[in-house]
Amino acid sequence: MSLVRTNSASDLSSEKPSIVEIEEAVEKPVVSDRGDDNGRISENIADSEPDHTEHPEHISKDELRRIHRKIDKRILPWLCITYLVMRIDINNVANAAILNEEAGDDIKTQLHLSPQAWAWVLACFYYPYGFLEPLSTLFIKSTTPSFWIGRIMVTWGIIVCCIGAVQNYQGLLATRILLGAAEAGYYPGVIYYLAFWFKPEELALRIALFYSFGQVSGFVGGFLAFAVSFADGSLPGWRWLFIIEGIPAILMGFMTFFILPDFPQTAKFLNEAERKVVIERLSKDAPTKTAKTWDRQQVIRLFLDPTFWTFSAVWFCHAIGGFGLSFVLPTVIYQLGFTTTALSNVLSMPPSLGAFVLLNILGWLVQMKDWNPFRVAIGLEVTNIICYTLLLTVKTTVVRYLALLVSTSTAGSVYPILWPARVKASRGTTAAGIAIGITNALAQFQGILGPQVFLSVYGPTYRVSFLTCVGLLAGAVIFIAMTGLLMGESLLWIHPRNRNRNRGDHRQPLESDDRKDASS
Repeated sequence: MSLVRTNSASDLSSEKPSIVEIEEAVEKPVVSDRGDDNGRISENIADSEPDHTEHPEHISKDELRRIHRKIDKRILPWLCITYLVMRIDINNVANAAILNEEAGDDIKTQLHLSPQAWAWVLACFYYPYGFLEPLSTLFIKSTTPSFWIGRIMVTWGIIVCCIGAVQNYQGLLATRILLGAAEAGYYPGVIYYLAFWFKPEELALRIALFYSFGQVSGFVGGFLAFAVSFADGSLPGWRWLFIIEGIPAILMGFMTFFILPDFPQTAKFLNEAERKVVIERLSKDAPTKTAKTWDRQQVIRLFLDPTFWTFSAVWFCHAIGGFGLSFVLPTVIYQLGFTTTALSNVLSMPPSLGAFVLLNILGWLVQMKDWNPFRVAIGLEVTNIICYTLLLTVKTTVVRYLALLVSTSTAGSVYPILWPARVKASRGTTAAGIAIGITNALAQFQGILGPQVFLSVYGPTYRVSFLTCVGLLAGAVIFIAMTGLLMGESLLWIHPRNRNRNRGDHRQPLESDDRKDASS
């Protein structure tokens, strides 16, 4: 199916330029006077356009790469940095849990928190975070991406700083709940935002790069926690940790208002011809600025689509089975037998780097080499199950730590590998926003149930915890396979898909309500 809109007779008679005129009007590459440090990663991504991508007539692949490179330079570096800051602020509570525990200056001791109370501190963030995600995602469209993402960052930074001033359990619960409400919509909003600029098959490496910066947050957060543990001042280390990590979010939020471009239609860094190319080569069912934000028929079709439910099941099972461990990783490492909490925070850093490297390699393979994302995701889940089995059966500390390292790396790669397929399965601006928001909301069960599964009372072996995760990951494998089959993907061989064959889809194209709205 061609993804380029065919001009009707009325279109041909209008004053809009044809695609040939667009080609002739596209400017020659302009060398940026700001240097190319910010653009090196984005240039590599633009150079790795998949061979199966269809281009508008008479637009060469080199020209398309140049346009994508311009977009990547403006969008990706800033999104990656802001996501890194966000994940540091979300995960810092895991580092704070054991910070200066030997000296009795840790957050649990000072606020008199039981294991059950601490589990609720971790979980309460995710109730408003998950509940508000679908609505907050649509605000990306109804306002502007620069405003909404900037607003999210400013409010979450202020609240993180406030956590450093809480005096009791009730205050900590209240600030964590407010933090969840403030941060809701950032991650799914970015996925939704990218769908306004790129085709689903062009998202794999971009989402992998973006998401991998969140994985690096474990490394940066562990390093900051290690450094703060030696601080000798008027405040305990855990209070300094929240204050230090909250301030950058506030500053970067205000900067986002001015740095982040909104939609292709209003992108001033592109000329008119380039904007036309970006807009017209997208699928007719892709999200678009000119469509109405809410379309009831799209929502009905979304809930009748079986892939909506299978994707949701995958996200739920992996949230707890794959990610539940991440919220207590420093504690689990500490209980493996390493002598100090400072060392445990340091040892929580390598798994984050492993996830960063693995995710970018897999994103490159899926986009450049056309690897089947469903087969890749199944392989990751099976690897995770093997690691949990080792944790259940092996007593050697080093082997158990290595299993934690591998499982954390593989768990962090499943969602971003499947996100392009999740975007592709949604039809229309409203459906895409709701589908992305709800799907990501289900991932928040990692924070709601994950700490409950890994309660410290199950330590130091965490046998019950790992058995629970193995069962959930087995369910994730089944639902990933079902989703792939529903979308017409073959799961019977391991080599990359034939690039020359037409990719299957479980539905026929729908009439585009968005394009009708755009022309009205």
